[in-house]
Amino acid sequence: MDPNGPVFAQVAEEGRQNNVIGVSIAMTVCATLVVGLRVFTRSMIVGRMFLDDWAMVITMFFAYAFLLELLLSIKNFNAGFSGAQLNPNDMTGILKLTVAIIVTYKALLTSIRTSILFFYLRLAVERTFEKMCKWTFGFVILFFVVFASVTIGQCVPLHKLWDFTGAVQGKCIDTNAFYHVGTVIQILLDIWILVLPYKLVTRIKRPWHEMGALVFIFGLGALSVVAAIARLAFLHIFTASKDPFADIIPIHIWSMVETNLAIICACLPTLKPLFSKSQRNRTREVNGYLSNNKSENTGTVENTANLSIKANWSMKTETVTETEMTAQVRESYRPPVPPKSSHSPKSSRSQRDFDLTLEGLRAARRIEAQFV
Repeated sequence: MDPNGPVFAQVAEEGRQNNVIGVSIAMTVCATLVVGLRVFTRSMIVGRMFLDDWAMVITMFFAYAFLLELLLSIKNFNAGFSGAQLNPNDMTGILKLTVAIIVTYKALLTSIRTSILFFYLRLAVERTFEKMCKWTFGFVILFFVVFASVTIGQCVPLHKLWDFTGAVQGKCIDTNAFYHVGTVIQILLDIWILVLPYKLVTRIKRPWHEMGALVFIFGLGALSVVAAIARLAFLHIFTASKDPFADIIPIHIWSMVETNLAIICACLPTLKPLFSKSQRNRTREVNGYLSNNKSENTGTVENTANLSIKANWSMKTETVTETEMTAQVRESYRPPVPPKSSHSPKSSRSQRDFDLTLEGLRAARRIEAQFV
């Protein structure tokens, strides 16, 4: 940095640096607390960590790396100052770290999307929804691999990117078009992932306050998309700027807001067992059923028999309450025995109706225990 630069300019730019540092640290701390609560809820209350939980733990390592790279760029190389106040060493350091920041930022978003899609797959009962989740997951991974590879190889050789003398011979791609197209694809992908479980969630009728909580969670996800759109606007300003070293600060701020809001949004649906005793019981029951995959009929037959006895007794004495019957139904997760196979159209319709009922039952139990 040029020590002879205007004092008022240095004060203003240091203030901008302090703003991005404050926002970045605050957002990362909030995300860390929410992920910590998620891990505590899963491991200590629910009693099991799933793939989506482990993916979110890995996500936080990318979040810390992203924060560290950003702080190094600001504190060690004065990112945010005008290029007129920077020396060649500062500008070279900023450009090198910018490449690392972009790759880490994309890895962080990929890890968040992976965790969300793993979570969706645990709720999937329809083959169509499961296939959409898997195809989306494949596209997420492919998009990251292509984007990271092009970012690292945007110049051949790469050090031509930070050559200010023109002495290095080589070629560079049009990074302006590349980053704009990549960001637009990223926003569309986030919108797709956000609306992907809409049908799955809305098919289950829940009390108004629980639906309000779902609206709040999806609203946070929408805010993350809005932050990505704001980042795109500042990316356009940055790529067209005559002083990109100074105009990079807003991109860092909105990148931090976008990624950490996405982390918080992805974790909130998993925290309900932490605050609701009845939810803790439902989650443990369903997770136990899903993990053990009870294919044995011993316990099911016994529970069904108890249900039948109580049902018959209620017809005679009217002493069995609806609450008791509901408790017995929840104790056995097996649906009624499907109709016997037959080639008649009536039997085929009965089988289809049974399959739809079975899918609805599974969806209701999984979403009730995991998502609402």
